[in-house]
Amino acid sequence: MLRRLLIGMLIVIGMGWASLITYLYFFYDAGLQAPGALRREDQINEFVLRFNQGTFLDKNAQVRRDAEGPYLGFRAPDFELADLDGNYVRLSDLVGRPILLNFWASWCPPCRKEMPDLQAFAHEHGDKIAVVGVNWNDTRDEVERFLNEYGVSYLNLLDTNGKVFVRYGLTGLPTTFFIDEEGIIRGKWLGSLTKADIISAFQKTTRAFDETSRSP
Repeated sequence: MLRRLLIGMLIVIGMGWASLITYLYFFYDAGLQAPGALRREDQINEFVLRFNQGTFLDKNAQVRRDAEGPYLGFRAPDFELADLDGNYVRLSDLVGRPILLNFWASWCPPCRKEMPDLQAFAHEHGDKIAVVGVNWNDTRDEVERFLNEYGVSYLNLLDTNGKVFVRYGLTGLPTTFFIDEEGIIRGKWLGSLTKADIISAFQKTTRAFDETSRSP
């Protein structure tokens, strides 16, 4: 009698768990969640790619073109900042080709470590991918000295008041966003990058290197 009772209880518990899982799968909508604010379908189909210090959204995943935010699958928050010559550049004006958006500061050791690789990547692939640096909280003279020291020639902008830093929800430097041809954030990397990391990230998240990848 006791054995039958225990078996009955296990069956009821099992049916309860099965019902809960079925409900969560088909009916529960957790909404858009950070980091990435990914749809449930995308999570189930494993469109989120992770390697080293980066989190990425596969180029075939569905995205939110109608919404802006510093999350995977959202339009990159637009901004306008001045370069070293005082010319203002708007991020959305660069849309049409992929963008590497790198936040850095001169006092940051990992930023110093990655600068040669960022410059090498920009020199070799700047014709098809826009490389943009955003400096946080340094003076113009400090930025100019730093870039000259490392031989950096790609576009760098000055976020002197930290508004863009805050808008992108940054908590540390360097932080790099990988943005596709339509202005959608496809990747976020915390810490220093190598040129190989950058190429691999764009291969996973955009079609910028598709022809290169097929070459013998």
